[in-house]
Amino acid sequence: MTEPRPLSRVERIDLSRADDPRDVVHRAVATLAQGERVLLAADGLCGVLASALHPEAVGQFRVASAPATPLDAPTLLIRGADELSDWVPTLSTVGRRLARRAWPGPITLVFPDPGDQGLFPRLHPSVRSTLTTDQGVAIQVPSPPFVRDVLRLLPAPPVFRPLRRADLAGPDGIETVAAQCRLVVESERKGNGPGTAVVRVEDDHLTVLNPGPLDEFTLARLSATVILFVCTGNTCRSPMAEALCKVLIAERLGCAVGELGERGVLVLSAGVAAMQGMPAATNAIDVVRARGGALEGHRSSRVTFELVRDADLIVAMTADHLETLLDQVPEAAPRARLLHPQGLDVADPVGADRDTYQRTAEEIESYLRLMLDTLSF
Repeated sequence: MTEPRPLSRVERIDLSRADDPRDVVHRAVATLAQGERVLLAADGLCGVLASALHPEAVGQFRVASAPATPLDAPTLLIRGADELSDWVPTLSTVGRRLARRAWPGPITLVFPDPGDQGLFPRLHPSVRSTLTTDQGVAIQVPSPPFVRDVLRLLPAPPVFRPLRRADLAGPDGIETVAAQCRLVVESERKGNGPGTAVVRVEDDHLTVLNPGPLDEFTLARLSATVILFVCTGNTCRSPMAEALCKVLIAERLGCAVGELGERGVLVLSAGVAAMQGMPAATNAIDVVRARGGALEGHRSSRVTFELVRDADLIVAMTADHLETLLDQVPEAAPRARLLHPQGLDVADPVGADRDTYQRTAEEIESYLRLMLDTLSF
């Protein structure tokens, strides 16, 4: 049993009143680097941090029995979703997709023990033992700015153990935990509340261990295959491609267009220079309806970082659209392409007659069929 640290050695900082929050970040980083623990009761989190490079500090997180709930498990905090494959080399498509869309945020992902693969085996055996529960290894990219700033300066990810009800019980409550830490960072905004979801990811199967803020629709959207079509104003080409793509995928899956969400497929469209809320062009509505699609309820939207980040496949109508997107979000390049199979532009029919829209729809549909032949639908 670890003896409580003398209270005189505990440094307490109110983050909400700090003259320079950066100084608090540096103090927390230095404390963790020295093998000491930091109690965080601020920024919406309540728990203890210890560097994964210091097994003695992490070892104090062990409990005699398994955690009572998934929310109690020690969690490895990493800086971003792009680091996840370093720790989970066998990361599935759904796991990668969920991490990219949900992080940073109040969602902890639990993966089976990676064994001797990736960076996990480089941790001290006692740290690995502490992180590994019956469910697997919990990993999170936290959203609170203070914690993210600390992570950026640490040479290795810290381990975070949320405080359990048992930790807070009794006359001394949190003070008993504070007495075993070198630094306490607190503010008026404390506690985890109900806002942390825990999802176990094994291959492409998801199990919600604790729903937190997640509802069934949100989880389905986070884990679905998302195809995003992009043009200029999002009133002609990209909405036509969206509607026709839905029809073709539904045919391949043997379901109605309205059931695509339940099948884990979302097809969206947006424009790089779109005005919000504009309806689709009348001729676009007509020619799509003749092919079994629907654009009557379409309203234009502008491309956002979130849309590009969430998309598994980004399909642009012209080279200029693609260049504009990748200038803003270069990391999306592996997921972006032109609709035309030879990399040519799809001409804009805006302002033209119905026959021109008809030819554009035929052109788009033919390219979509070729594209979908290369995808697993």
